[in-house]
Amino acid sequence: MKEIFNNFKSRDLSTIGKSHVISSEAMLACSHPIAASVGINILKNGGNAVDAAIAMNAVLCVAEPHMTGVGGDCFAMLSVDGSTEIKALNGSGKSSQNASAESLRNQGFSVITPDMPDAITIPGAVAGWSLLHKEHGYMPWNEIFSPAIEYAKSGIHIHERVASDWYKNIKKLSQDPDTSDLFLKNGNEFKVTDKFRNLGLLETFKSIADEGFDGFYNGWVAKDIHEKLLSIGGRHTLNDFINAKAEWVKPISGNYRNITIHECPPNGQGIVAIIILSILERFNLSTMSKVDYMHLFSEAVKIGYFLRDEYLSEPDYNQLSIEAFLNPKILDNYVSMIDMKKAKEYSISDFPDHPDTIYLTVRDKNGMTISFINSLFDAFGSGITAPKSGVLLHCRGRGFNLIDGHPNELKSNKRPLHTIIPAMISQNNKLVGSFGVMGGQYQAAGHAYVLSQMIDFGLSPQDALNYPRLFPNNGNLDCESAFDKEIIDELNARGHKVNYPSPLIGGGQIILIDDDQEILIGASDWRKDGLAIGY
Repeated sequence: MKEIFNNFKSRDLSTIGKSHVISSEAMLACSHPIAASVGINILKNGGNAVDAAIAMNAVLCVAEPHMTGVGGDCFAMLSVDGSTEIKALNGSGKSSQNASAESLRNQGFSVITPDMPDAITIPGAVAGWSLLHKEHGYMPWNEIFSPAIEYAKSGIHIHERVASDWYKNIKKLSQDPDTSDLFLKNGNEFKVTDKFRNLGLLETFKSIADEGFDGFYNGWVAKDIHEKLLSIGGRHTLNDFINAKAEWVKPISGNYRNITIHECPPNGQGIVAIIILSILERFNLSTMSKVDYMHLFSEAVKIGYFLRDEYLSEPDYNQLSIEAFLNPKILDNYVSMIDMKKAKEYSISDFPDHPDTIYLTVRDKNGMTISFINSLFDAFGSGITAPKSGVLLHCRGRGFNLIDGHPNELKSNKRPLHTIIPAMISQNNKLVGSFGVMGGQYQAAGHAYVLSQMIDFGLSPQDALNYPRLFPNNGNLDCESAFDKEIIDELNARGHKVNYPSPLIGGGQIILIDDDQEILIGASDWRKDGLAIGY
C-alpha cells in the first residue's frame, strides 16, 4: 500500500463529522450536490472524466453563480490514463489589446477596482472547455450541456451555503441594473429553497452546445458582452474575443517527504504551494506542539506569498525562473529568518482578497482523472452582467497591478497572476490523488496545509479538509472559530495580529487513488454544500 494510505483512519463516530465515500470504479467530488448528481450520471452513461467535469461546471454556473460562470476563467490538470503523464490546461483569459497601466496611472488610479472595466479580462473558461473536449472528451459536445440548459430554464433551488453568500452581496448586486434584474428578487437576495433561473444563460448554453468555441467568442454572445463593456467605459474589442484561446502547458512539481505534488505553472500560483512545502520539509513537525506548527506554517506562507507578490506573473514577464523560486540557498536564507517565538512582518500584499471559486475532481472507470477549477475571482465577479446572454463577467483583471515595471503590471494581451490552482499528487511514479482547495489567494496555502495534515499528521482526506484553518492575510492572521482559545492567545503573544473568529476559509475536494487495492476514496469540504460520490 502506498505510504500516503498507511495512516488512513476511519472517522471518530462519537463526534459530529462526515464520512468518506469509497468505491472501486469511479469517483467525483464537487461543491454542490446537484452538479455532483449530473456528473455521476454522465459517468454511468458512458461519458469520461472530461465530459463529467465540463457538464458539472456548466450546471454550477446556475447552482453557484457567485462562484463560477462562462464569464470566468478555468485551469485543469489531466491524466488521460491514470498515469503520472499529466497535462495542464491554462484556460485563463487575457487583457484587452487596448489595456494600459500607464493610461490608468495617468488618470490617477493606483489599483484596479472591481467596478472598473479594466478589471474584466476576456473570459477564458469556454475556450478551456472547448480544448479539453476537442482532444479528450468522449460524449457528443452538445449532449454535455443538456443538464445545464434544463437547469438554466427550470431553475435550481438555492442551497444553504449559496444563500449565505448571496445575502452578503446584496449591495454589489444592486449596482448594475442588468445584474440586479437577474440576481435579486425585488431588491433582496435569493434565499434557501428559492429557485434561481437564468434564461439568458439558457440561450448562451444553447449557442455553446451548437457552435462550440464560436458560439461564445464569435457571435451574438460576444457582441452582447462587448456592448455591455463599451457601455461602462471599456475599451475591449470584438477581436479580443475572437483571438481568445486556451493552451496546454507543462506542469511543475515538487517533492514533499516522498510525495510529489503536481501544479500548473505560472501565471498560476501553484509554485507558491511548493515553496511553502519546501520550507516545512526543513523542520521535524512531528515533535512540534500544535501552536509551534501553526506559527511555523504561518511564517512559511508569508515567505511564499512575499516571493509571489514580488516576482510572479505570466511566464514571459516573470523575473525569476521556476528553478530560482525553488533555489535551496534562497529558501534557506528565508528559513534562517524564521523566529519560532516571534512573528515576522512582511510588506502587506497589494493583491486583492477574493474568496470565491469552485473546484471539482473526477476519476472515471478507465482511470482518466481530472483536477478542475473555474472562477469569477470575486463573489459574483465584477457584478456586471451582459443583458441578453445572462453572462456575469469576472473581474480577474484585479490580479494585475499598476506598478510601473512590475512583472505583474497590466499590459495589453496579457494574462494576470492567477490564484486558482488544481493539483495532483503522485508517489513512486504512480498517481495517488487529485485535489484542490478553494478560497481565492488562500489556495496555495491551502494545498500545503491539507497535504501537510495528511502526510505529517496522518489525517484522512476528510479530516484534513475538516481541520480548522488559518491564513496570514493582509497583515492579519485569519483563524477559524474551531481553534482552541489557548492557541489563539499564544499566536497573539508571538506577535500575530489574529483575526478570530474569521469567516470560513475556502473549501476543497480530494480523491485518493489506491490502484493496488482498486480503491478510490473521496472527500468533500464541510464548508460548502457539496459531496463526493462514486460507484
